[in-house]
Amino acid sequence: MKKILWLIVLVSIGACKTENSDLYNGNFELNHVKLGISFPPVANTEQRNFTAPLLKELKTVPIRIGENWDFREPTQGSFNWQPLDDRINWAANNGFEVLLTIQSNGPSWACSSLSNDNSCVYNDNNAFKNYIEKLLQRYPNKIAKIQFGNEWQSDFWYIGTEQDFVVANNIVYDAVQQYSPNTTFVLGGFTTISLRFLAGCNGLISDFTDDDGNTYDQSFLDANCSSNLIQTTKARIDYVLANARYDEVDIHLYDDVENWSIYYDNFKQMVQCPIIVTEFGGPNVNIEPSDEYYQAKQLKKYIQKIDELAIEEAYYFKLVEGTANPAHANTGLIRGADLQKKESFEVFKRFTN
Repeated sequence: MKKILWLIVLVSIGACKTENSDLYNGNFELNHVKLGISFPPVANTEQRNFTAPLLKELKTVPIRIGENWDFREPTQGSFNWQPLDDRINWAANNGFEVLLTIQSNGPSWACSSLSNDNSCVYNDNNAFKNYIEKLLQRYPNKIAKIQFGNEWQSDFWYIGTEQDFVVANNIVYDAVQQYSPNTTFVLGGFTTISLRFLAGCNGLISDFTDDDGNTYDQSFLDANCSSNLIQTTKARIDYVLANARYDEVDIHLYDDVENWSIYYDNFKQMVQCPIIVTEFGGPNVNIEPSDEYYQAKQLKKYIQKIDELAIEEAYYFKLVEGTANPAHANTGLIRGADLQKKESFEVFKRFTN
């Protein structure tokens, strides 16, 4: 049934309704930001055939896709490059620029006992280096940007220490310089919640809400900013920023657009290189309306705010609904249930056409 649905959409994808004309009042000119899409469907030929026309309709060139060492070298020394070949070649043939996120996990033979579902510390960094070098030699200068790991500020997304992360990060960076020097290296993404706490503990914001709808007010910040948990996380961030090698830094911005200037300006004081956004979106359905018209109105605000901040590149999360995070399960430009365009698709399109 799912395959039939995809095929139907390939023939004709329904247009969204644009009866809410107030959405389209005002300025849709962009002065700074180039918009991309984070994690569009590209897993197989069927998905790529679905995705390409939509990205072209949106005139969107940058796309972010993931890469998993576990899929590439399930048995040590035996590589399966064809699926990644297909994606890289498809992107090149269609004029898309790839930002490749190397996931911080790995095949079971390469992972130490320090592992979780999202990441592991490698038991032999030379094996990881070999994989990365082969990847970059296979696609020299065909990958626009690359990064290792994602949202590593907590051990949920990277179980190792900050020292472990920096070692793996720098292996990728050094290999890029040697084998694909035209590829930009981007430090893996900062979560919105980490940006909120950094600003809150610097006294720049007195309250904010997380994805689950929990609110942190000034009394919480006063009592907890000096706690071991928050200070340990801050030390982890400081160590990575000081010791990792990178060309750009990646942050994620979700939901509370009214505070994005605060988060961005505070974070900008911590780095000396360009900042891009590889994920932005919303709304958080735990605390905001979930209807499509509200989402479209918020998307307009998100894009205008990012442009106002003079961020040069930002990737919307994402093209088609669906994510492991229930708070943002509905933030795609295409409905997950019937693969029809939503009002937000038209709003995004107004900024790029």
